[in-house]
Amino acid sequence: MEHKPENQEHEQPEQEKRDYSFMREIIKKKPVSGRLLLRRILCLVGGAVLAGVIAAFVFVWMVPVAENLIREGSSRVSISDSSESSSGTSASSSSEEEVEEETEPSDKPTPSPTPTLGLTEYRQLYKEMIAVAETPKKAMVTVIGITSEMDYFNQNYENQKQISGLLVAENEQDLFILTEYRVVENVQRIQVTFYDGSVVDAIYQRHDANTGLTVLRVSLADLDESTREGMELAVLGSSYGVSQGELVLALGSPIGYSGSVSGGVITSVTNKVSTLDTEYNLLTTDINGSQDGSGVLINLNGEIVGIIAQSYSSENIVTALPISQVKSLIESLSNNEARPYIGIKGQDVTEQISATTGIPKGVLVTSVQADSPAMLAGIKEYDVIAAVGDEKVSTIRQYRDCLDDLSPGQTVSVTAMRRGASGYAEVVFEVSVGEI
Repeated sequence: MEHKPENQEHEQPEQEKRDYSFMREIIKKKPVSGRLLLRRILCLVGGAVLAGVIAAFVFVWMVPVAENLIREGSSRVSISDSSESSSGTSASSSSEEEVEEETEPSDKPTPSPTPTLGLTEYRQLYKEMIAVAETPKKAMVTVIGITSEMDYFNQNYENQKQISGLLVAENEQDLFILTEYRVVENVQRIQVTFYDGSVVDAIYQRHDANTGLTVLRVSLADLDESTREGMELAVLGSSYGVSQGELVLALGSPIGYSGSVSGGVITSVTNKVSTLDTEYNLLTTDINGSQDGSGVLINLNGEIVGIIAQSYSSENIVTALPISQVKSLIESLSNNEARPYIGIKGQDVTEQISATTGIPKGVLVTSVQADSPAMLAGIKEYDVIAAVGDEKVSTIRQYRDCLDDLSPGQTVSVTAMRRGASGYAEVVFEVSVGEI
């Protein structure tokens, strides 16, 4: 058996150690150069100085611009006249000089002062207003209703009531007079006194129960030639342009005495009165009137703008129906035509009311007249009428216009919305149109 020397056995591990030993190194920082450090400090200081210079330049440049913007913004939101000062004692002398320059008189001519209205001017103004009424006064008449009665001693005597009337139309044979039914109701004789004092008999034509207006007719053959030549037919103007504060004259007997002329202004045009199957606006004035007053309102052009209707006045002031809303009624009465009638009173349901209350748009039925065509057809209070025939309606005026196209005795479908347990449902009524 072969033996190796011991020194060979120890040499092998040492050789392996030498072959696989790792490199060990120590990394040391490079020494800082004094020149490099100085360069870095100078660069940092220079950058800071440059930034400061730029900032200072920007600030100096932007300050005037910012002040101009602030000043312009202030003039847009603070609108004031020359009498206002900015801050009292803190105002500078230069701003005071600017105010003085602005208040210097300009080259524009100063308007002449309005002359005061003295007694002479007021008298002349009233004379001019009375002159406007001269022509319309020739269209005014006095209607007298005569009833024969027996007194305590069984002797006949005549009971007379009188009211103002208006000449509204004529044809080849007759002259038509608009007045109020309350004076000629159930009378035995009707007489009309014209502007020149001539008196003739009149015949009842037809009346409207809603407004209390009626039309009489007088034969032209009964009038003297001078009366016919001197009388005037009333010029029916437009009341749609009448506004609050407008000057008007009341002719007729606004305080109960015939032949009167009173002046005043319109105080309201928005009040309304609901009647069967329609509604009317009311023209209220500051003119004194009585409950028995009658006549017309005219504008300063001498046109009729209202028919006095004191039954709608809650106080002793002249109140009138707008002429534009009763023109079709006057025409129907003059032609002795029956007015279509269903028998409801209603109120407009506007979009705002509908959005607030949930009621559908249309005409809300506020009441139904007893034994009327509406009641017989089944229409009830709080129904909302949406259509008459094929025509949709959203206002009482549209409803009235649809009614005027119908004839008494005609059957028409009336569509309404009726409220039930689950909301509003459509209901159709077959209504036989009556006459009034």
